[in-house]
Amino acid sequence: MKSKTDIRAILRTLFMAAAILLAAAPAAEAQRRITPVRPAGPGQTPAAADPPGVIDRTHLVTTVDAEGRTVTVDTVTGKEFVDSTLLGKVPPMEYPLLYRATAGVNVWDPLMRVFGQKYGLAEVWGELNMHNRYFPYLAFGLGDCDDTPANSNYTFRTSLSPFAKIGAAYNFLYNSNPDYQLFAGLHYGLAFQKWSVTDVTVDEGYWQEPSRYSLDGLSATTGYLELCFGLRVRIAGGFSAGWNIIYHSILHESRSAHGQPMYIPGYGKRKSPITGSFSFSYTFTLNKRPEPGVLIDEGALQPHMPASANQD
Repeated sequence: MKSKTDIRAILRTLFMAAAILLAAAPAAEAQRRITPVRPAGPGQTPAAADPPGVIDRTHLVTTVDAEGRTVTVDTVTGKEFVDSTLLGKVPPMEYPLLYRATAGVNVWDPLMRVFGQKYGLAEVWGELNMHNRYFPYLAFGLGDCDDTPANSNYTFRTSLSPFAKIGAAYNFLYNSNPDYQLFAGLHYGLAFQKWSVTDVTVDEGYWQEPSRYSLDGLSATTGYLELCFGLRVRIAGGFSAGWNIIYHSILHESRSAHGQPMYIPGYGKRKSPITGSFSFSYTFTLNKRPEPGVLIDEGALQPHMPASANQD
């Protein structure tokens, strides 16, 4: 009886142990799925998988495409992805801060004088290309006028008078080919002039005998604002041509007991709110744009050597 009791106790113990093992098997399997291992080379101990968020870089190649964007490629699977640990900060501008400088001449007034315009002379300007996006601007010029308006009883004259403009433009195509620019600009102009009104004819009324007089030696200082929209294209080499449509408005001017001048140097006629410009220019490169290259992780190019080979 005693031996049978012992046998039953042993069987009961074995049965309970089997039940415990069967219950623990799924948990062990789940644990193995949570922490897989990477296959190891010959002679190497299997290594635990990377923690979540850590990338195996042994097969990665990092390149920079033509638009300056960094792309990381897994050379085994061909999958492309972004690895924030490898990518540097992408510069907000594709062109250098001091990229180019341009000098130009506005030939609008000389061309218009060929077609009968009686005012305007010449203007030269320069600008700095910053990131191919911002263009500080400076201009100087000379203007004159000798005009007898239609159906008027006077002749307006302005001797050769200087003007200057300062401002900036914004290129909407800043990340495109710098040989083509579409821009808007804002300029402030300041003009100094001597002017006169001559041959003013006054009808004396009853006797119908006209009299004439003149106003000479008058001077004026005028400040004005220009809002420009334009396009510039490269012709050949560093030479370009550009067109502007300009809306302008007088901001301030000196007072005169005899009225205000009809023409303002660099501005045009007072009563014309819209004008234009046409320029030829030459551009100098100050700093070249960095050429997009290919960046390769040197660790990805090193062959994986078994431990046995390293010992040899």
